[in-house]
Amino acid sequence: MTDDIPGVDKEQIKKPSIINQLVPWIITAGIFAWLYFAVDFRKMFHILASANIAYAVPSILLFSVVFGLVDSFTFGQAYSWFSAKLTNFEKIQCRVAPYVIQVFFAPLAEVFFPLYMWRKKGVAPSHSVSSSIFAIINDVAAVFTALTIATIYNLSTSPRLVPAINGWWLALEIVFWVVYFSNLIFWHSGLQPRVNAWIERSHKAGLEKKGSKGIMLKVAGTAVQLLRTFSIANWRQYLAIYGIRMISLIAGLVSNYLTLLALDIHPPLALAAVGIPIIFYAHFLPINVGGYGGPQALSILFFYEIGHCGSKEQVAAYSFLWSSGFLLGRFLIGLVFIKGFMKQAFPEGFMNWRKGAGA
Repeated sequence: MTDDIPGVDKEQIKKPSIINQLVPWIITAGIFAWLYFAVDFRKMFHILASANIAYAVPSILLFSVVFGLVDSFTFGQAYSWFSAKLTNFEKIQCRVAPYVIQVFFAPLAEVFFPLYMWRKKGVAPSHSVSSSIFAIINDVAAVFTALTIATIYNLSTSPRLVPAINGWWLALEIVFWVVYFSNLIFWHSGLQPRVNAWIERSHKAGLEKKGSKGIMLKVAGTAVQLLRTFSIANWRQYLAIYGIRMISLIAGLVSNYLTLLALDIHPPLALAAVGIPIIFYAHFLPINVGGYGGPQALSILFFYEIGHCGSKEQVAAYSFLWSSGFLLGRFLIGLVFIKGFMKQAFPEGFMNWRKGAGA
């Protein structure tokens, strides 16, 4: 809870700049310009029209539901553990309602999560972001689990199923796991109480000092608050978020693999286990709009350039089909909750979003 944290309503949330909002559109436009010359779209649509999607489309829509629930009970649960107590309905509402906006304006949608917590629960934005980072890191750990298993399996085959997935991949994965577990060990060492006290002091120092020094301390103190969740999280909470995110990972692998099969693409399991998670998470990076752009380019990289699993048109058809289904699924789920979300988070209207916290 944040009732005992002074000045939470003084910490400001800034809307992403126009440049930040335009970056995904500019990158996506560049990718589509490349796709225009690289892919025969007439052939791609013919492949789509003749594909057997009886299992693929339902699996994508079902995955969208699973993803929404996993998102709610990992990010939403992190908010509830470390920021302010949330009901199960609130966990779902605060995470899936902004999907409607995320579909087209992902940078803006990311602001809605801490904005909801700030206005409805009076949670300092830096504390909400800290909880989000905690969930993201454990989500990345789930992804690296699949990547590591697939890489080791691929390296154990002779000849290798996918020659491009070599020892350098394993080296990168080892580096991640060293950093991940070092972080975990550090926050559960004897230094944890001291660091935790330092984080709290840095927050209060910025609130007490005035003038330019106070501004500098406040900026530094806010940045330090991003570590807050790690300073108070226990092993069970790490394991819980990691385990739930694994559900989403496995469901995503199944859904994507069924879609690949529907387009008569049969990648080796090692390649699928490496490529699919990376392609999927491109949906949340500023290299796409609504799932179009980056995911298609990466699909062609993994399943055409690296895996030689089908033609560019087949691979593009798979990627456009899956991204479209996921776009539709997220939008419909968000649509169910967006009205209540807006009414609770902005009772006086969205145009007054900068006014008071804890409404």
